[in-house]
Amino acid sequence: MSLVEKISKMNLLDRWLYALKIKSWPKLLVPFFFGQAFGMANTGLVHPVSFLAGFAFTVFLLIYIVLLNDFADVHVDTVKRTLFPNDCSPKTIPDLILPQKSVLITGIVSALLCVLTSVFIEFFLHKPYVIGFSLLCIFVFAAYSLPPIRLNYRGGGEFLEMIGVGFMLPVFHFYLQSNLSFGFHFCIFLILSTLFALASALASGLSDEVSDKEGGKFTFVTLFGNGFVRKIIESLLVFSVLYLLISSFIWKEIISPGLGIVTLLYLIYHVFRVLQRSKDADTNRFEGQRIYKDHIHKAIWGTLSIVSGYEILISIKQLVQI
Repeated sequence: MSLVEKISKMNLLDRWLYALKIKSWPKLLVPFFFGQAFGMANTGLVHPVSFLAGFAFTVFLLIYIVLLNDFADVHVDTVKRTLFPNDCSPKTIPDLILPQKSVLITGIVSALLCVLTSVFIEFFLHKPYVIGFSLLCIFVFAAYSLPPIRLNYRGGGEFLEMIGVGFMLPVFHFYLQSNLSFGFHFCIFLILSTLFALASALASGLSDEVSDKEGGKFTFVTLFGNGFVRKIIESLLVFSVLYLLISSFIWKEIISPGLGIVTLLYLIYHVFRVLQRSKDADTNRFEGQRIYKDHIHKAIWGTLSIVSGYEILISIKQLVQI
């Protein structure tokens, strides 16, 4: 079955689910879970409304980012479909999965819902600064992909993603469950989250190297090449293993031996798989890049989820004892 036939058989729901890229949502949902979990551990309390409101905020932010990114990247996406008609996945707008106008309007509406959710959080949950943060989130993404700044087209997108996904979002959700008094415990893992976010951001550009270059987009991969960027990603992941190992050894009272061992074994396995599959992720080797990035994401999302789940269990245990 040809690509055109596959798309023509998709119903409206399938088209929207495809366009929303649900499989990529852990990129923001894991930082949401991470920040919320450590906020609960910091106070020893669980605020369900803050959790649900934070989840809604994150989902609206995700929809805004995913759709407006497709809208902003329509030129380079069209270039990629032209260069690799049979090797790359269908593109939302160039392949007419959804009309460009629908993508734009839904993205804008999602941004407005993001702000409305932040209004609810600030005034009804008594959390100052949340509206300002939501506006900052919207601006950060606009600066990432949309004119006139378009940092993702000027070589700064990876660092912007590192700050937004790895630092800002976990801090925001920590604040929703707790306050702005960050414990040393949270800061240890916040550094790890930030390193992970940079590795993930760099990996995102691997499969778009040629089309981004043809479309005039400057990313780390187009500027420095596939091989060099893979070395940076792998160095970040190996450093993350060493960082977690040293932290577990130095701060035993903060990172329990059980948590440290389980998390390290999980992370080491996927980092080993990343290193093992590295050569298969060279330029235009799309299947190899998919597997390579899959292990990167499992290393990142799984590690933070294990740590966050442990923190929530500790919080629930404290509540039961009370």
